[in-house]
Amino acid sequence: MPLWISLYLPTHSLDISFPNWSADTMAAVLDKGRILLCTPAAEKQGVRPGTSADTARGLACGIQLFSDNPHARRRHLHDTALSLLQYTPNVSFLEDQAILLEVSASLSLFRGPRTLCHRIHATLSNQGARARLGMAPSALGAWVLSRQPSGQRRVLTTHHLAQRLNVLPAQVLPAAQPYSDWLDGIGCRTLQQLRALPRKALQQRSSPQLLQQVDAAYGQATEIFNWFEAPPTFSQRYELTERIEHCNGILVVTMRLIEQLSGWLQARQLSTRSLGICLHHEKGRHARAPTQVALHVSESAWQPDDFLPVLRERLQAITLPAPVITITLSVTQTDTRPTHSGTLFPEPTQWLHQERRLLDLLRARLGDQHVLGSQPVADYRPEQANLWSPIHDSQCDPDISSSPSPPPSRSAAGPRAVAAPTGTAKSKAAKAAMPPRLAMHSRPFWLLDPPQPLTVVANRPVHNGKNLHLIHGPERLESGWWSPSGHERRDYFIARDANGARYWLYRQRESQGAGWFLQGLFG
Repeated sequence: MPLWISLYLPTHSLDISFPNWSADTMAAVLDKGRILLCTPAAEKQGVRPGTSADTARGLACGIQLFSDNPHARRRHLHDTALSLLQYTPNVSFLEDQAILLEVSASLSLFRGPRTLCHRIHATLSNQGARARLGMAPSALGAWVLSRQPSGQRRVLTTHHLAQRLNVLPAQVLPAAQPYSDWLDGIGCRTLQQLRALPRKALQQRSSPQLLQQVDAAYGQATEIFNWFEAPPTFSQRYELTERIEHCNGILVVTMRLIEQLSGWLQARQLSTRSLGICLHHEKGRHARAPTQVALHVSESAWQPDDFLPVLRERLQAITLPAPVITITLSVTQTDTRPTHSGTLFPEPTQWLHQERRLLDLLRARLGDQHVLGSQPVADYRPEQANLWSPIHDSQCDPDISSSPSPPPSRSAAGPRAVAAPTGTAKSKAAKAAMPPRLAMHSRPFWLLDPPQPLTVVANRPVHNGKNLHLIHGPERLESGWWSPSGHERRDYFIARDANGARYWLYRQRESQGAGWFLQGLFG
């Protein structure tokens, strides 16, 4: 069964002319010198639709008047429809103040009509649109319910829709308004009474459109609409009514543009990893070059929640050279939408999702050059085999992450920090006091850069005033004869101090000058 949602915008002109207005705002919109729409505060002062501008100024001192802008209203309506494409591809318009959505195929995806309505309300709030939401099995029925100032506006079955429509005035249908006097004269005041009239006589005395609308409202006629289509490319521009000098204001406006981006990506079945945000500053004599903000995420994204955390961190890290008057959001590259896995168990790449999000936040907050990833190198020298460099998107790609690991970069292939049982019968107290033994070729988790020279007392290395006792070694390393840094000849040992802490140190061979160095710490 079809299910429609109608979004009626009763204060659309006010929302465009006075963004973020409240009930205490004294404002009104003019059309040909007369009041078209006003705020509740202006109504309390006696201002009504149709009142002249001079009369409104006399009734409400300090009232703000702004001429209606049909072009801005149509553009805002299309921008709002673009953001709603993330919920359904079937979006259309009815008159100048309503958006219709056919959502029967979207209920399972968004976990039912109630959750879907909450999501739509959140999107409308981000778009700066105040709407009444009506839901019904027919488009015209949902539109009629959304126009009601009170009462139940959401029904899911045709039976409940008929009960709700029967008590409404007959003039709620646009085709019945030209015949309102005639209908009152014959005592037909509700839709139930209008529906009970003889159809042939009603058609002869009114118009065929009236019967069509009655059937369409009750879900007994097929409704045909022209669906809204997303543009082939995405580049949205938002003109600010006031200059913004702080990043929080930019975040609010950019969130509105990202909602539209999500609708565009959903309609085109695309995703993206890179966005371009252009912050335009003052023009003319004090003109400044726009501030460019690049937003990158490590995996393909198309939902608002995929972009907003990184965007928030990215905006907090920039400093505005001048107030912002216009914001432009564009997509620099798009990818095909990744398909969902049909397997029963999660794939290995699905576990990387939270890790990628964390890396995106860290890169946005600290900068790309401060978030490093390991770059293994096939070299026996520890300081060369453990290199670190900024993480790139390619390192987060699941295809690359699942590729075979590079060859071992250590001088031995033994396990790392593996605890081996002693095999001797010792008391529990002794086992608790002594740390587990390490294998001969164990490697520490933490390496010092550069290695720390150690003092020698009585032919024993000393660290922080404590003698180190050699428990494993030597393990000889000779490498680097081809590199500019020179040929390295070292003997590595695992040592322990009196407290049980273990260290990884080496002694230079005699040809390079005797000396002990601490290079790693075991956890």
